[in-house]
Amino acid sequence: MAATDFRSLVKRWECSSSFSGELVHWRSLPSREAGYGDLDPPLSDRLLECLAGKGITRLFGHQANAVRLIRRGTHVVLVSGTASGKTLCYQIPIAERILAEPTATALLVYPTKALSQDQVGSLRRLRIPGLVASTYDGDVPRRLRNQVRQRSNVILTNPDMLHYGVLPNHRLWESFLSRLAFVVVDEMHYLRGMFGSHSAHILRRLRRLASYYGSRPTFVLTSATIGNPLNLACQLSGLDVTLVEGDDSPSGERVVALWNPPLEDPEAGTRRSPLYETADLYVDLVRRGTRTIVFGRTRKTTELIHMNAAQRLGDLADRVSPYRAGYTAKDRREIEERLFGGRLLGITATNALELGIDVGGLDAALLCTFPGTVSSYRQQSGRAGRAGDMSLVVLIAGEDALDQYFMHHPDELFGRPAEAAVVNPDNTQVLDLHLSCAAHELPLTLADRKYFGEELEEAAPRLVNQGHVQFEDGGLVWAGPRSPAHGTSLRSADNRTFSIYDLKTRKPIGELEWDRAFADAHEGAVYLHQGRSYLVERMDLDRREVLVRPATMGYYTEPFIEKDLSVREVVRDGSVGLMGHYLGSVRVMSQVVGFRRRFGRSGGSREREIHRLDLPPVEIETQAFWFAIPDDVLRSADLDHRAAPGALHAAEHTLIAMMPLFALCDRSDIGGLSTYSHPDTAGASIFVHDGYRGGSGIASAAYPVGHDLVAATMETLRRCPCSAGCPSCVQSPKCGNFNEPLSKEGAVRFLSAALPEDLNE
Repeated sequence: MAATDFRSLVKRWECSSSFSGELVHWRSLPSREAGYGDLDPPLSDRLLECLAGKGITRLFGHQANAVRLIRRGTHVVLVSGTASGKTLCYQIPIAERILAEPTATALLVYPTKALSQDQVGSLRRLRIPGLVASTYDGDVPRRLRNQVRQRSNVILTNPDMLHYGVLPNHRLWESFLSRLAFVVVDEMHYLRGMFGSHSAHILRRLRRLASYYGSRPTFVLTSATIGNPLNLACQLSGLDVTLVEGDDSPSGERVVALWNPPLEDPEAGTRRSPLYETADLYVDLVRRGTRTIVFGRTRKTTELIHMNAAQRLGDLADRVSPYRAGYTAKDRREIEERLFGGRLLGITATNALELGIDVGGLDAALLCTFPGTVSSYRQQSGRAGRAGDMSLVVLIAGEDALDQYFMHHPDELFGRPAEAAVVNPDNTQVLDLHLSCAAHELPLTLADRKYFGEELEEAAPRLVNQGHVQFEDGGLVWAGPRSPAHGTSLRSADNRTFSIYDLKTRKPIGELEWDRAFADAHEGAVYLHQGRSYLVERMDLDRREVLVRPATMGYYTEPFIEKDLSVREVVRDGSVGLMGHYLGSVRVMSQVVGFRRRFGRSGGSREREIHRLDLPPVEIETQAFWFAIPDDVLRSADLDHRAAPGALHAAEHTLIAMMPLFALCDRSDIGGLSTYSHPDTAGASIFVHDGYRGGSGIASAAYPVGHDLVAATMETLRRCPCSAGCPSCVQSPKCGNFNEPLSKEGAVRFLSAALPEDLNE
């Protein structure tokens, strides 16, 4: 497939009547020659021989720079493009140490199981004498875990397993930790938001235990291009870190196309579903023998694209597969083996395969809607063309405001700096959890401030008063009967999960977080799993079980959510135009109270009836920023109590849609609320809040760019050609109120009245 001219193929798509979408922009990114570097002292003959077995005869310049620093014991963060050889930057120092000192150990931390599975194979293929690499995660049977601990000197794991399995049982790991020479945190940009905040404390606990057993490991962090790599690396590790950036690896020519589904109703601004546009292109590529990966934003999107394509591929249907979180370990391993072994021509995936997994030299990557951030867009794009040949990347736009923003501003997609990744280790709930875990591992003393910061002094009496820890022998120790790590979640706002069972087979098919289950797996919901659709028959709250049966329906389901918000504290205040602008803590209560069915091939028609549900509310305290709109502004915009709610709601949706331009987040990380009269602000208000308990840092990062955010919102509303508001400007796929009421025209009037002239130009 390397000989395929993707430039010509894209032009044929544009002219073919078989494809209804519009090629709005395409460009060819030129190939790049390699740049090399040398080491002093050079690599040993034995290591050179092992590298030659993988076809590696020289190091790229950025690799040589990184190895040079790591050899000296310098903590580093490596930032370079996809498929640039970041892995070798830490594999070489680890191999050198083990060749010289066979008892040395290394711990490699990856954000996903799939990535660690891929990387353990990469290490083993080096065939370094004395290097024994093994994965240690939840998929490793318990009967084999002791064997892994005793025999392996390089262990690949993830933050979850460190938290649940390794650190609470550190005495079983004493020998390994006492000889720990390296800690690698790969793909650190994935450790953001709540997951990153937890991971930062897990790494601090790891450093504390390593020191206790007498080791001082060198930390190596790697990342795709983000806006703040050095800051994030320091926040995650708690160490002073040196930045190594640049990319001296070669790359083949890359053809990038922006594809917009056709307007089905220009007046309403609705377009053909990007799922079916993506499936059309996917089927064409697979039939041509082009090895293709398709990325979907959600699990449902991934399943639907696969189902549509497989039905049309005939004999080739067994050469494609879906892949996402929620599958059993056995299913994931089987799909990964088929993918890595080249037996699959196509795969549809969530961002579970976005990271640096060697997926076998794929030729094309299709992105079904913008993945939420420029960083993720570049990461997903880099999945194609790893062999250095010409590759193809196609971004298929959705109706979302941000997708259409890039369709109208393609230069922004190619030239815009990557967003900053945000973590919040100071989140009180996160800090208290990990201090409790640390106290369970070893007695906490004031000397541990070097790991957990000065906040330790404030948190200690709080934990004592709550009965979580107690004074004993000059330190704080855990007061509970078992490790506080058990029953906690590193990603969701609630520690509980639901198991999903197929009523027909009586076997489990997956699991869902407590919060997510109410929206995705309530009674009557259509649930998709591995290309099959299921109808949820029953949700058992006490047993945390969801019972489903296979079914074919001509509709999808959408939850109806009621939300309430109260302000707890204001920590910063200012103004944006004539609006008050605030940052602080809030309490958010949301409850799924019903659902509607949505019919049609692209989910176009929706029934009016709401099927009521009786589900418990979810309440969190988190961070938010908000705008307080004076009555004078609403009067200037001719918005009374009847018209204002739709205008505020529309502005809120567009504001949230523009957020990923300024912070590394997507709609699943944040939420919003608009109201004509809020008791805590004494007037009309628009709130944007972090979606996790205690806050993940997104609101704090977005507050300083409030003026730019509002300006981008205004520009998007004015540019959109629809008359009454559409998914490209004011409608949100996440809205729990079915996008009712919305007034695009009212939002334009309101913002025009609220903003000073310099932002209206």
